[in-house]
Amino acid sequence: MAAVSSPILTLLLLYQLFWAQLGLSSTSSITEDIYNRLVRYTRFSAAAYSSDCRIPPGGATVVSYINNNTTDTQATLFRDDAHQDLIIAFRGTSSVQDFVSDFNQTLVPFSGCENCTVHGGYFRQWNSVAAVVTEDVKSSLADYPTYTISVTGHSMGASLAVFAAQTLHALFPDDNDRLTTYTYGQPRTGNPSWAAYIDSLLSQPGKLFRVTHANDGVPQIPSTSDGYQHHEEEYWANDPPSVENTVRCEGDEPPDCNLSEPGFGLGNGGKGINLAHLIYFGISIGDPVDPGLSSCSG
Repeated sequence: MAAVSSPILTLLLLYQLFWAQLGLSSTSSITEDIYNRLVRYTRFSAAAYSSDCRIPPGGATVVSYINNNTTDTQATLFRDDAHQDLIIAFRGTSSVQDFVSDFNQTLVPFSGCENCTVHGGYFRQWNSVAAVVTEDVKSSLADYPTYTISVTGHSMGASLAVFAAQTLHALFPDDNDRLTTYTYGQPRTGNPSWAAYIDSLLSQPGKLFRVTHANDGVPQIPSTSDGYQHHEEEYWANDPPSVENTVRCEGDEPPDCNLSEPGFGLGNGGKGINLAHLIYFGISIGDPVDPGLSSCSG
């Protein structure tokens, strides 16, 4: 049978090639160094679920535990002398109060950013610990002025990590080249103006990693129909964990990465927490059966 050809088909193929060349829905491979960094900070994000991390990942030490009882918001500041790195890691959803914050999805104004609105529940949580977090980081930087600053978190803690990174970026302008952010299973955190603001502020090459896993449903909520949009830059990890199965994705809402697989789970609209949300790079993270224990054993 002869191949079917038509002007319409030709136009469609040219259209697809055009958009592919623009890179609006493309993926690219990552280096082994980046992969190792993504795995490394997964462990710190997991360790943030522990209120008593006796043996932190990679030989790091705990500088301080940060807790606000009113909002039930926690973070841990680690110091890794081998890597000369200060790591502030935020705990994700793990209590009834956290779920209340998760479902407080009203978009509220974010000052200093035109037309920006953000998740009301997460912003309230960040504000409840912001002063202590910034003071602890400032104090550690005074003692270790050459150390890098890494901000990380999983789930709800990932959204808090972005608020923290934005704040630290503003407070320590001379240290921005040493500030890097790694989020895991991050829900959408603000509106398109907020996403564009974060893109312009934090997403210089190699400075902002928004990591997703397989069909993790949490990055797919809240819905874009409710006024939310992700910021860059997505790194999509698949199984089995490997550098080959982890790709960098172009754009704020790349359709061919995490969004290509329906994230059925516990959450609004039947999307949210599922098995893919609780395991990143083969590491248990946010599992109530293992609240950071496996990542606090060295």
